[in-house]
Amino acid sequence: MKIKFYGTRGSIAVANKDAYKYGGNTTCLYIESASGEPIVIDAGTGIRSLGMHLLEAKKEKINVLFTHYHWDHIQGFMFFAPIFLKSKIISLYGAKRKMTIKKALSYQMTRPFFPAEVSVLPANISFYVLSDGMNIGGVQINTIANNHPDFTLGLKFTENGRSFCFLTDNELMAKDANTKYKDFVKFIKGSEFFIHDAQYTDDIYEKRLGWGHSTFNQVIKLAQDAGVKKVLFTHHDHGSTDSFIDNIVNALVEKHKDLSIEAAADGKAIEL
Repeated sequence: MKIKFYGTRGSIAVANKDAYKYGGNTTCLYIESASGEPIVIDAGTGIRSLGMHLLEAKKEKINVLFTHYHWDHIQGFMFFAPIFLKSKIISLYGAKRKMTIKKALSYQMTRPFFPAEVSVLPANISFYVLSDGMNIGGVQINTIANNHPDFTLGLKFTENGRSFCFLTDNELMAKDANTKYKDFVKFIKGSEFFIHDAQYTDDIYEKRLGWGHSTFNQVIKLAQDAGVKKVLFTHHDHGSTDSFIDNIVNALVEKHKDLSIEAAADGKAIEL
């Protein structure tokens, strides 16, 4: 699998000199299977540039998976160039609890909010339920219910016996949890690495209980308890500057020398 970040920011996109290193696009992750099958995770603002890459790569069949339908995870879809081309076959996958993908996208792509509605898009678009254990292009996908307002899925991707997990928008220590902490430990155990929401520091988190996000230290604890040695923080707060994130990461690297700790950044690529 080839993995590349196209958006790592949470809640709202930012564009200023203090967000140059980690980027300002909202959530979008790209996976390409060994067979060349494209899998897009979430349609935050980062999906716009990913769309241009997929056109240049002449990808005719594209899969898009949605963890949930909050705006920062769907707001870039209407600027995803492949949806405006008749030659493209696009499969959209998401949970149907509370809301379907088609309805969520239709709400934001409705006049007077946007001039082109989902029903008139030229691409051949199909809608599917994102289910546990499904397979796309040789990549097995497993799911877990995250702790976040409105139903949200965490994802595990496995190909040729190697796996990684992606859990954005997840409050590990939520009081009224959909999923217990020990189940997240079990879910990521055995992964090569995992990517997890770390929007807050501990002190900020105390003022944001129930908002559906985790802290840097909580994510480190998850890595330790699951025995996963590599972790990447994502869903950076819109108020977190590059230097703020750097300081947090550097301090944790110094404290936990047995772990590989990084903050995800727009454009960062990983091969598994």
